[in-house]
Order: sequence, then C-alpha cells, then structure tokens
Amino acid sequence: MANRADNNDGSCREILTGKHKGKWRVQHILYFPDGTQKRISKLFRTKTEGKEYLRSLVRGDKQVDVQSNREMTLGDWFDWLVENDWPESLAEVTIEQRKRRFRKYVAKQFGELPLSKIDPLKVRMFYKTLRENGASESLVASVKADLVRAFNLAVSPYGKVPVTIANPFRLTIPAPRLRTAVALNPDQVRVAVHSPNIELPQRAMLAVLLLAGLRLGEMMALTKRQLKFEDDQILIDQAVRVEFCGKQSVGLPKGKKIRHAVMCNALKSILREYTKNMSDDMFLWSAQNENQPRMKKRIYDTWRSIIKTTGLPSDMSPHDCRLTHINIIEKLMPEVSATTLKEHVGHSAEGVTQVSYTRPLNSAQIILRDALGCVFRL
Repeated sequence: MANRADNNDGSCREILTGKHKGKWRVQHILYFPDGTQKRISKLFRTKTEGKEYLRSLVRGDKQVDVQSNREMTLGDWFDWLVENDWPESLAEVTIEQRKRRFRKYVAKQFGELPLSKIDPLKVRMFYKTLRENGASESLVASVKADLVRAFNLAVSPYGKVPVTIANPFRLTIPAPRLRTAVALNPDQVRVAVHSPNIELPQRAMLAVLLLAGLRLGEMMALTKRQLKFEDDQILIDQAVRVEFCGKQSVGLPKGKKIRHAVMCNALKSILREYTKNMSDDMFLWSAQNENQPRMKKRIYDTWRSIIKTTGLPSDMSPHDCRLTHINIIEKLMPEVSATTLKEHVGHSAEGVTQVSYTRPLNSAQIILRDALGCVFRL
C-alpha cells in the first residue's frame, strides 16, 4: 500500500482489493525503551473499530500489552545487535558486511519470524536454495555464521529465547574449499628479492613483505619516519584501513597493537637506498599526485607486476609473504623464542607501553635479526 504511515500517527485505511477487500487495516510503529521497535499491522471489520484501536496505540494504552505479549523477530533482533552489541567488539566494516548479507539473503525469508518460531527444516532448505541460486560455499558459510552468532546472543546473555530452544541455524553445510596458501623457502625468497629485472620501489615493497612480515595495511601506511635505521627496527604504529564502501583511512594497526618489527641488514640496505631522498613524513608507496597511501587497488596492480617480474607463483598473495616469513622463522630459526616472534609480527604486544619503553634491539631481537640474515644469506 502506497505511503504506508511510518510515523507516530499511524494509519487506518480501507483495503480496496484482494480477499480482505472492505476491511480496514491499521498500521503503526511502537518504540520500546530497549531501543527496539515493532510494526503493528491489524485488520478490522469497520473503520470505527480501526480508528479506536489506532487512537489507543497512539495514547499508549495498548503498548504495555503489546510489549509483554510480543516476541522479537529475527529482523528486530538483528537490528538491535547492529545498534547496541556489535559496535562494542566489531569493526564497522564487519558490521556493514553482516548487515548487507542479512538484508540481501535472509530478511525476506526469516526477518519477520519470531525467534522461537524459526523452523530448522526451512533453514535447511534456505541454505540449499542459496547454493542452487549460485551462492558460493564461502558465502553460504558466512551467512550461516552471522545467523548462528545472532541467535546464540539471543539465548545468552540476553535471554530473548529460552535456553531449551536449539539454535535452528546451526546445521551442517558443505565446508568451503580452502585456498592453498603459498609458502616460499629461503632460496625462493632470496631469488625473488634479488631479481635483476625488478625496479627499486617494487624490490622495497617485496622485501618489506617477505623480510619483515608486515601486513598489507601496515605496508601501505609505512612512512620514512617509521624506519628506525639506527635501531634496526620498523615502528608499526599505523595501518591503512579499508571501509565497507572502499574508502581508505589511516589508523592504528590491527588490534590497536603498536610494536617494533625487526629490520635485518638486507632489508635495511634496500630501504635506505629507496628512501634516501624522501622526507620523514612521506609514504613509501604514495598516491601519484599526493602524499597519501596508494589505493589498495593500485597496490595489487603493483603486486601483480612483481609476481610477473620475479617469477613467483601466479596465485601468491601479499599475505602469503607474511605466511612465508612466519613459517621460516618457526621452522628454521629455533633460537628465536615464540614470544619474540609474536611481538615481531604483532600477534601479541603490549601496545603503547612496549613501544614507549623499547629502545634499540634487545638481546632476543638481535637473535632474530641475525637469524634472518643467516637463513636468507642476503
């Protein structure tokens, strides 16, 4: 029905066609103290009955009864989580991805159903239909994960659903085929970094990824200021963040963990040469026309050029460089402690405190620096 009232006045309109022709439909939105809302849509035989019911809703006479008798729908619950729960623990881009998947794939099927009325048999058919309509196994798995998490929160800690009700979305589905990651050995790393056909900006980018194990966003946000040549360290205090809409911004690294990554002599030599004419605030791989991090799309263009020039595996990703770096340290550098490795790659760090009180390489980091030089022989 056109122009359906979505304000505090509601609406009472005659139905002109269909099986309910001649009846009157009352529509109104109730807002509750917990931030949730409920759309009321009810039929009456006469306009008088409908108008009286609508006036009682506007006055608030019926709201207590509606709130006590209502059960939150999956759509209501999902919206509540988006506004009140997930922002406390999830990145904005993650929340936007969940919202988009719910609206595109789930809302029409289950959005208006009360949480306790969702039939697992219909959920099974829903997953099957998604796959039959061309959704990838990874997409179906992501949709399932969103729904399982949302329903679990409804059970505990929020108690919107009795604990005796099983999660209807927790059904076994085909597992998505995992991509086989590429892990290089030290000889392959050495050949790639020393490739005679690679240009200096590309060599520096490849060396940062392979020899320091930086994340892609950390590499994209790298400035000369962060290169502590005198201390053989790279200060990782910022990273590029890509929002849901594709917009980029520079913020703290993943997990807000600021750290020092070890810079071996080979990496230091490459970066010294590459940055010798740069000012401290310049990004090492900046946009063409301004001193801003190069867009992620352009970084991947450069990466594909590096792959082609160096002869690295065609399906290798920038993150595979980080995998390679960590794998080689774990397997071939037994003298490096697990704690040192984690601090180096950002898996566990003390954030600002560690950075504020860490100066030149400590003895554990010296072991890592020397081990990197010994294994790679660069």
